Amino acid sequence: MNEHQMQTLTPASGWKNTIRRNRDLAVVMALAGILIAILVPLPGRLMDGLLGANIGLSVLVLLTVVFLRKPLEFAAFPSLLLLATLYRLALNIATTRLVLSRAGDEGVSAAGDVVHFFGEFVSGSNLIVGFIIFSILVVIQFVVVTKGATRIAEVAARFTLDRMPGAQMAIDADLNAGNITGDEARTAREELAGQADFYGAMDGASKFVRGDAIAAIIITIINIVGGFTIGVLQYGMTFAEAGRVFTTLTIGDGLVTQIPALFISVAAGLMVTRASTKGQIGDAVVGQLFGNPRALAITALILVALAFTGLPPGVLGVLAVSLAAVAYWSRKPNQEQIGSETAVAEPSLAETVATTEDARQGGRASTRHFEFSGQQPIRIELGYGLQSLIEPESSGVALNVRVQQLREDLQKELGFWIPPVHARVQIRGIPRQEFSIQLREIPCSRGVLRARKALIVSDHRRSIDGIAGDAAELEILEAPAKWVSLEEGDMRKSLGYRVLTAQDALILHLRNVIMEHIQELLTQKETRRILERVGEECRTLVDEVVPDLLRVGEIQKILQSLLAEGVSIRDMEKILETLGEEVQQRPEARQDLTALAETVRTVLGRSICTQYLDQQGKLHVVTLDPQIESVLLDDLEPADRAGNGPCLSPQLHETVMEALVMAVHQLVENDHPAVILTSPRLRSPIKKLLEKEVPTVAVLSYNEVGHGTTVESGGMARIVA
Repeated sequence: MNEHQMQTLTPASGWKNTIRRNRDLAVVMALAGILIAILVPLPGRLMDGLLGANIGLSVLVLLTVVFLRKPLEFAAFPSLLLLATLYRLALNIATTRLVLSRAGDEGVSAAGDVVHFFGEFVSGSNLIVGFIIFSILVVIQFVVVTKGATRIAEVAARFTLDRMPGAQMAIDADLNAGNITGDEARTAREELAGQADFYGAMDGASKFVRGDAIAAIIITIINIVGGFTIGVLQYGMTFAEAGRVFTTLTIGDGLVTQIPALFISVAAGLMVTRASTKGQIGDAVVGQLFGNPRALAITALILVALAFTGLPPGVLGVLAVSLAAVAYWSRKPNQEQIGSETAVAEPSLAETVATTEDARQGGRASTRHFEFSGQQPIRIELGYGLQSLIEPESSGVALNVRVQQLREDLQKELGFWIPPVHARVQIRGIPRQEFSIQLREIPCSRGVLRARKALIVSDHRRSIDGIAGDAAELEILEAPAKWVSLEEGDMRKSLGYRVLTAQDALILHLRNVIMEHIQELLTQKETRRILERVGEECRTLVDEVVPDLLRVGEIQKILQSLLAEGVSIRDMEKILETLGEEVQQRPEARQDLTALAETVRTVLGRSICTQYLDQQGKLHVVTLDPQIESVLLDDLEPADRAGNGPCLSPQLHETVMEALVMAVHQLVENDHPAVILTSPRLRSPIKKLLEKEVPTVAVLSYNEVGHGTTVESGGMARIVA
C-alpha cells in the first residue's frame, strides 16, 4: 500500500474508530433528541425525517429478531423497546403540535409530507376508510399482539425464575461430575442469570407497548376533537373543512406511528415466543411447517376437494399442485435422512443398553441410553441373560441409578468424581450369565451372576453348608456363597444372613475395581478440574503453588499416591497449603514426590485414622517386632534408590510376609480393619512390600496418629525362629 492510499484510508479509519469509541453516546443523543421533539416545535421537513427513521427502526428491529438464533443475542431488546415507545410518543406530541398550530394556515401539509401521504394515499382519499384501517391496526395491536405478548412475557419470566434453583443445581452437579470446566460452569451461570434478567425485563417492557396502544387511541380522540374545535373557533373554518383537514391529519399521524408500533409489537411477540426454538425463526418455521410430507399431501387433497364447492378452482388448483410438489420434494430427503440416522445409530451399541427383545433379534429394534460420553474409562459388559439388571422388571432400582449413587458416595469419600460408567448388553463375545468390568477397555473383573437369584454369603457366625443352592464363584467374596431363589433369600435375610442381589454383587465388583485402580482414574485433566474448583474459592493459593512451585503433573502424581492407599483428597486446600509450604522451605523436596506425599499424609493423619476406628473410637493395629524393623531398615537404603521397596532375599521376604499376614489375620478375625502401625521411615517401604499380595492392608506411621486417638495393639508381627 503506497503513501497516497494510506492518506486516503486514514480519515475513514479515524472516523470509524471515533464512532466505535463513542457509540455509547448514541442513547444519550437519542434521549436528547426525544426531549427536543417534545419541547420545541419542529419544521415539517425534519418531521418527515424523524417519521421515516421511526419506520426504518421498526423494520430493522423486526428483521433483527427474525434472524436471531437465541433471545440473549439481543439482550438489549427490552431497553430498546422502551426507547422506541418513548420515541413514538414524542413523535405523536410533535405531530400533534404541528397539526393543531399550523393546520389553519397550511392545511393538510401542516405536519409534513409523510403524515399527508398516510392520511390521503393509504386511506384512498376516503376519510372513513382511513379511520377504519387505523381502528383495525389499533385493535390488532392492542387486543391481539400486545395482549398475547404481555401474557407470554409474564409466564416466561415466572417460569424462568422458578427453574433457576434447579438449573443452578444441575450446573453444579455437572461441574462436580467433571462434565464441564469451571469456566464453562461460570458461563452457564451467567447465561442463566441473563435469561432471568432478560425475561424479567421483557415482562416490564411489554407493559410499555400495551400502554403505547392505549395512548394512541387517546391521542387520536384528542387530535380530532381538539383540532375540530380549534379549526372552527380559532381559524374560522367551516364544520366540513375542519372535519376534513383535522381528520385527515389525525388519521395520517395515527397510521404513521401505529404501523411501526405494530412491527415493534410483533418483534416483541416473536422474541418471547421463540424461547424453545433453536436457530433462526425462518429456518425453524419452514423446516417444521413444510417438513412433514404427509401433512402437505393431505392439505393438497383438501384444497382440491374445496375446488368443487364453488370456490375459485384455478387458485385452489395452483395451491394444491404447489403443496403436492413440496410434499414430493421433501419426501425423498427425509427418507435419506432416516437412513443416515439409522446408519449412525447402529454402531452406538457400545454407548447404549439394548432391550431384551433387541438381544433376541440382534440388537436392532431399539436402544436405550445408559450414559454417554466421548470416552469410556469404565465399562460394564453384560451377557444378554443379565438384561434385567439394567432395568429391573419388578420394583427394583435401575442400574444407572445404583451406579450414580456409587459415584456420589465415592466423591464424598475420596474427594473427586470418577468418570461416567458405561454399560451395554453384549449379544456375542460373552456368555449370557457373565459380566465383565473393563478399565480403559482392559478387563479387570469377570464373574457369573444369576439375574433372578439371591446370593447368600457365609461368615464366621453363620454357615451356609446346610442350604441348598448353586455355589457362587465371585472375586469379591472371601467366604463361601450360594445362589438361591429370591424367596429363600428374603427368608434367610430375615434370619440375619448376609444376602445380596445380583445387582448388589455387580456394584460391589465395580466398587472393588474402582478402588483398586483409583489412581489411574485421576487424570491430569481431572486434576486441572479439581484445581479450578479450588481456585473458585482460593484463587491466590492455587496461583502461588501452580505452576511456580509444582506443576499440574507433579500434583497429579502426589494425589495418585494418596488415592492408591485410600486417602481422601477432599481437603485440597490443606493439601495445597502443605505442598506449598514444604517446597518453599525445601526447594529440593520437589525432586522427591513420594516424600511430599508422606508429608501430606502426616497433615491429614487424623482423617486417615478416622476411617479405621471402631465404634468406640479405638484404633486397633498390629505393630512390628524390633527384629523385623531392624531387618527392614538394613535393606532400606538400596531400596530407596530403586524405589521398589526393601530388597529382601526370597527366603527372608517369605518369612517377613508370613509374620505380617499372621499378625494381621488376628485383627480381621476380631472384625477389625487390617492396619499395621510402624515408624515413618518404614511406612512406605512396608506398604510396597505388601501391596502385591495383600493390597487391602493399611499401613500407618506413628506421625499419622492424632494425639487424641486411642490405639490398641491387636498383636505384634514376629519372625518365628
